[in-house]
Amino acid sequence: NLKYVAMRDILVPTDFSEVSKNAFKYGLALYRRTESKIDVVHIYHPVFDPSQNEIIDLDSAINKLLKERMADFLSAKSIYDIEVSGRIEMGFAVEKIVKLSFNYDIIIMGTTGESGLLGQVFGKVSSDVATQAHCPVLLIPPGIEFDGYKNIIYSCDFDGVNDAILREIASFAKRYNAKLHFVHIKKGDKEFHLNIPADIGLDYTINQIEADSVIDGVNSFIENNSAELVIMAAKKRSFWERIVHKNHTKEFALNVKIPLLIYHETKRK
Repeated sequence: NLKYVAMRDILVPTDFSEVSKNAFKYGLALYRRTESKIDVVHIYHPVFDPSQNEIIDLDSAINKLLKERMADFLSAKSIYDIEVSGRIEMGFAVEKIVKLSFNYDIIIMGTTGESGLLGQVFGKVSSDVATQAHCPVLLIPPGIEFDGYKNIIYSCDFDGVNDAILREIASFAKRYNAKLHFVHIKKGDKEFHLNIPADIGLDYTINQIEADSVIDGVNSFIENNSAELVIMAAKKRSFWERIVHKNHTKEFALNVKIPLLIYHETKRK
């Protein structure tokens, strides 16, 4: 019998953009009334001054400004009954967030930041974190609000679904009384088989779709079934495999129009 355990430790990285504020609000709504804790973090990359031969101390006007921006950012939490804290950390964003991911049950991020260079940078940070983190990552596109889940898509490749991930996804879907749609984009005549355990206790469908690409197939399924969430599992590939294969996770992160929840098939160390 599956029991849903509310994810307790949630990390929300922010660049203080509207898109990251929206992702924060989505996380607050998703985990309200659960025993969860949200840590909001802004990663600050310090300026190196060659004449000083040292890193300019963060305890300065910049630190004061960042703390004010963080306080303003956190003001969105007032209507939700959930524990929230915010902090500023120094480092390179992707590297730092991936390191922090060992200590969290889920990371929630916006998929792009403000327009222009900052937006491109935060968009790249989101997709890099999604593929490298050691915990699930939930990516929220601009302007999407949480309003429950009725239809959730799990995008499967030919290997089907890892059993441990399947059980996590099933308990997640059941918590929101959602129907789970397994979607496989067909290539060639190879038949796709999925073995779902009899005790899963879940409302689900299994679908094979012919499409020009995984993105196209999943996006058309989203539209036809009014889905509110896509789930996929990122495989950790070797260096050479990464060069040969297109990275579907990154492609998804930048092209799917609804929230994307990414699990990782390798277990945490």
